[in-house]
Amino acid sequence: MGMHYGLIAATATRQEFLAELIRHAGEFEVGPSATHDDEMTIGERNGHTFVLDTSVMLSSEDDMVLEMSQRLGTVVCAGAETVSGTYWITAARDGIPLRCVFVQHAGMTRGMAIGDPLPTEADHPIEDIDGGGIFAALAWLGLDAAGWLAEGSSDVLRWSGDRHPQSGQIGEIKRSHYERYRRPDDDNWLSQLTAVVRDEP
Repeated sequence: MGMHYGLIAATATRQEFLAELIRHAGEFEVGPSATHDDEMTIGERNGHTFVLDTSVMLSSEDDMVLEMSQRLGTVVCAGAETVSGTYWITAARDGIPLRCVFVQHAGMTRGMAIGDPLPTEADHPIEDIDGGGIFAALAWLGLDAAGWLAEGSSDVLRWSGDRHPQSGQIGEIKRSHYERYRRPDDDNWLSQLTAVVRDEP
Protein backbone atom coordinates (compact mmCIF):
# COMPACT_ATOMS: atom_id res chain seq x y z
CA MET A 1 0.00 0.00 0.00
CA GLY A 2 2.80 2.43 0.79
CA MET A 3 2.76 5.40 3.14
CA HIS A 4 -0.06 7.91 2.64
CA TYR A 5 -0.02 10.12 5.74
CA GLY A 6 2.01 12.58 7.73
CA LEU A 7 3.42 12.55 11.24
CA ILE A 8 4.41 15.13 13.81
CA ALA A 9 6.55 14.03 16.74
CA ALA A 10 8.03 15.93 19.68
CA THR A 11 10.12 15.29 22.78
CA ALA A 12 7.37 16.74 24.96
CA THR A 13 4.30 15.58 26.84
CA ARG A 14 0.92 15.80 25.17
CA GLN A 15 -0.09 18.71 27.39
CA GLU A 16 3.07 20.65 26.51
CA PHE A 17 2.72 19.84 22.84
CA LEU A 18 -0.94 20.88 22.63
CA ALA A 19 -0.28 24.19 24.37
CA GLU A 20 2.41 25.00 21.83
CA LEU A 21 0.35 23.73 18.89
CA ILE A 22 -2.58 25.96 19.90
CA ARG A 23 -0.23 28.93 20.08
CA HIS A 24 0.68 28.42 16.42
CA ALA A 25 -2.46 26.99 14.80
CA GLY A 26 -5.47 28.01 16.84
CA GLU A 27 -8.08 25.86 18.56
CA PHE A 28 -8.07 22.06 18.77
CA GLU A 29 -10.49 19.59 20.31
CA VAL A 30 -9.20 16.30 21.71
CA GLY A 31 -11.20 13.05 22.06
CA PRO A 32 -12.76 10.55 21.98
CA SER A 33 -10.51 7.51 21.48
CA ALA A 34 -9.32 7.26 17.89
CA THR A 35 -10.38 4.77 15.24
CA HIS A 36 -8.73 3.88 11.93
CA ASP A 37 -11.06 6.26 10.08
CA ASP A 38 -10.08 9.45 11.91
CA GLU A 39 -8.26 12.11 9.92
CA MET A 40 -6.00 13.28 12.74
CA THR A 41 -5.08 11.58 16.00
CA ILE A 42 -2.76 12.34 18.92
CA GLY A 43 -1.07 10.20 21.53
CA GLU A 44 1.78 10.08 24.00
CA ARG A 45 4.30 7.32 24.59
CA ASN A 46 7.30 7.41 26.93
CA GLY A 47 6.87 11.14 27.45
CA HIS A 48 6.88 11.94 23.74
CA THR A 49 3.92 13.14 21.68
CA PHE A 50 2.89 11.91 18.24
CA VAL A 51 0.27 13.10 15.75
CA LEU A 52 -0.96 11.00 12.83
CA ASP A 53 -2.23 13.31 10.10
CA THR A 54 -3.89 11.70 7.07
CA SER A 55 -4.85 15.14 5.74
CA VAL A 56 -1.11 16.09 5.73
CA MET A 57 -2.16 19.70 6.36
CA LEU A 58 -0.39 20.18 9.69
CA SER A 59 2.36 17.61 9.20
CA SER A 60 3.80 19.62 6.30
CA GLU A 61 4.13 22.87 8.30
CA ASP A 62 7.93 23.05 8.37
CA ASP A 63 8.25 26.52 9.88
CA MET A 64 5.77 25.68 12.66
CA VAL A 65 7.95 22.72 13.60
CA LEU A 66 11.01 24.95 13.73
CA GLU A 67 9.23 27.45 15.98
CA MET A 68 7.77 24.77 18.24
CA SER A 69 11.20 23.24 18.79
CA GLN A 70 12.32 26.40 20.59
CA ARG A 71 10.13 25.36 23.54
CA LEU A 72 9.74 21.61 23.10
CA GLY A 73 13.24 20.38 22.23
CA THR A 74 13.20 18.09 19.20
CA VAL A 75 10.22 18.37 16.86
CA VAL A 76 9.80 16.61 13.52
CA CYS A 77 7.20 16.69 10.77
CA ALA A 78 7.41 14.04 8.08
CA GLY A 79 5.37 11.94 5.74
CA ALA A 80 4.79 10.55 2.28
CA GLU A 81 2.12 10.42 -0.39
CA THR A 82 3.49 7.77 -2.66
CA VAL A 83 0.97 8.09 -5.50
CA SER A 84 2.47 11.47 -6.43
CA GLY A 85 5.94 10.46 -5.24
CA THR A 86 5.96 13.02 -2.44
CA TYR A 87 8.26 12.60 0.57
CA TRP A 88 9.19 15.11 3.24
CA ILE A 89 10.84 15.51 6.60
CA THR A 90 11.80 18.55 8.64
CA ALA A 91 13.60 18.06 11.94
CA ALA A 92 14.53 20.82 14.35
CA ARG A 93 15.99 20.97 17.84
CA ASP A 94 15.90 23.97 20.18
CA GLY A 95 14.98 26.30 17.34
CA ILE A 96 17.77 25.10 15.05
CA PRO A 97 16.91 23.21 11.82
CA LEU A 98 18.68 19.85 11.61
CA ARG A 99 17.42 18.44 8.33
CA CYS A 100 14.81 19.22 5.68
CA VAL A 101 14.06 17.04 2.67
CA PHE A 102 11.27 17.66 0.17
CA VAL A 103 10.74 15.49 -2.92
CA GLN A 104 7.73 15.56 -5.22
CA HIS A 105 8.25 13.52 -8.38
CA ALA A 106 4.88 14.45 -9.89
CA GLY A 107 5.53 18.18 -9.54
CA MET A 108 9.29 18.76 -9.58
CA THR A 109 12.25 17.55 -11.62
CA ARG A 110 14.58 17.80 -8.61
CA GLY A 111 14.07 17.38 -4.89
CA MET A 112 15.54 19.71 -2.28
CA ALA A 113 17.46 19.17 0.94
CA ILE A 114 18.74 21.42 3.70
CA GLY A 115 21.38 20.31 6.20
CA ASP A 116 23.63 17.28 6.34
CA PRO A 117 22.05 13.85 5.78
CA LEU A 118 21.06 12.06 8.96
CA PRO A 119 23.16 8.94 9.69
CA THR A 120 20.17 6.72 8.89
CA GLU A 121 19.79 8.01 5.33
CA ALA A 122 22.67 5.96 3.89
CA ASP A 123 20.84 2.68 4.54
CA HIS A 124 17.28 4.03 4.79
CA PRO A 125 16.65 6.85 2.28
CA ILE A 126 13.80 9.25 3.04
CA GLU A 127 12.27 8.24 -0.33
CA ASP A 128 11.10 4.83 0.82
CA ILE A 129 7.64 3.85 -0.36
CA ASP A 130 6.70 2.32 3.01
CA GLY A 131 8.17 5.16 5.06
CA GLY A 132 11.14 3.13 6.28
CA GLY A 133 13.50 6.07 5.88
CA ILE A 134 11.19 8.38 7.79
CA PHE A 135 10.72 5.95 10.69
CA ALA A 136 14.46 5.29 10.85
CA ALA A 137 15.17 9.02 10.99
CA LEU A 138 12.57 9.57 13.70
CA ALA A 139 14.01 6.72 15.77
CA TRP A 140 17.54 8.12 15.45
CA LEU A 141 16.21 11.47 16.68
CA GLY A 142 14.79 9.71 19.74
CA LEU A 143 11.17 9.60 18.58
CA ASP A 144 9.79 6.07 18.22
CA ALA A 145 6.81 6.80 15.97
CA ALA A 146 6.64 3.18 14.81
CA GLY A 147 6.33 2.00 18.40
CA TRP A 148 3.53 4.48 19.08
CA LEU A 149 1.62 3.47 15.95
CA ALA A 150 1.94 -0.20 16.87
CA GLU A 151 1.31 -0.05 20.61
CA GLY A 152 0.40 3.43 21.80
CA SER A 153 -3.04 4.79 22.55
CA SER A 154 -4.44 7.77 20.66
CA ASP A 155 -7.37 10.16 20.67
CA VAL A 156 -9.08 12.07 17.91
CA LEU A 157 -7.57 15.50 17.27
CA ARG A 158 -9.89 17.99 15.60
CA TRP A 159 -8.52 21.25 14.24
CA SER A 160 -10.81 24.23 13.73
CA GLY A 161 -8.68 25.45 10.79
CA ASP A 162 -9.54 29.04 11.68
CA ARG A 163 -5.89 30.01 11.99
CA HIS A 164 -3.02 28.54 10.01
CA PRO A 165 0.62 28.56 11.13
CA GLN A 166 2.71 31.37 9.72
CA SER A 167 5.04 30.48 6.90
CA GLY A 168 8.68 31.45 7.23
CA GLN A 169 12.13 30.88 5.81
CA ILE A 170 11.79 27.15 5.12
CA GLY A 171 8.47 27.65 3.39
CA GLU A 172 9.96 30.36 1.21
CA ILE A 173 12.91 28.13 0.25
CA LYS A 174 10.50 25.33 -0.70
CA ARG A 175 8.32 27.66 -2.76
CA SER A 176 11.33 29.06 -4.63
CA HIS A 177 12.70 25.58 -5.27
CA TYR A 178 9.34 24.36 -6.54
CA GLU A 179 9.02 27.26 -8.96
CA ARG A 180 12.55 26.73 -10.24
CA TYR A 181 12.21 22.97 -10.78
CA ARG A 182 8.50 22.53 -11.42
CA ARG A 183 7.58 20.18 -14.22
CA PRO A 184 6.17 21.66 -17.43
CA ASP A 185 2.42 21.73 -17.87
CA ASP A 186 2.47 19.27 -20.79
CA ASP A 187 2.14 15.54 -20.19
CA ASN A 188 5.40 14.42 -21.83
CA TRP A 189 7.05 13.78 -18.46
CA LEU A 190 4.53 11.01 -17.73
CA SER A 191 6.44 8.76 -20.13
CA GLN A 192 9.38 8.89 -17.67
CA LEU A 193 7.43 7.20 -14.88
CA THR A 194 8.14 3.58 -13.98
CA ALA A 195 5.50 1.41 -12.35
CA VAL A 196 6.52 -0.28 -9.11
CA VAL A 197 5.33 -3.90 -8.97
CA ARG A 198 5.16 -5.28 -5.45
CA ASP A 199 4.86 -8.85 -4.27
CA GLU A 200 1.88 -9.74 -2.14
CA PRO A 201 2.77 -9.76 1.60
